[in-house]
Amino acid sequence: MLWVDHTNYYGPDRRLKTQGLRLRERRRDNVAGNPPPLSTAMRQLRMHVIDARGPGAESFADRANGVAMLADVSGEHDAAVALSALAITAMRGRERDVRESLFHGLDRAHAQLQTYH
Repeated sequence: MLWVDHTNYYGPDRRLKTQGLRLRERRRDNVAGNPPPLSTAMRQLRMHVIDARGPGAESFADRANGVAMLADVSGEHDAAVALSALAITAMRGRERDVRESLFHGLDRAHAQLQTYH
């Protein structure tokens, strides 16, 4: 299953070669694949720090919360707490540049990971 990483959508590629959906028709099949490994999601999050300023801060915060949920599901509860705090810090990026704080916060979250040391 391929994953799409775009500004408007992040998740499994749902473009199937079917007959398509008609107006107001709902998908019947759950074509969602498995989420990426936590280590991959953490690396992707680190790359998104670059855009976490001004309007990009909210997008980064949403992504950080998503990675926090993935960490929680993976049993990495301490890292999930650190990533949730990182999302709150990112929201301050709308008013001022907090990217350096975000990089330090990602380092702290990564240090909390027990599986990947």
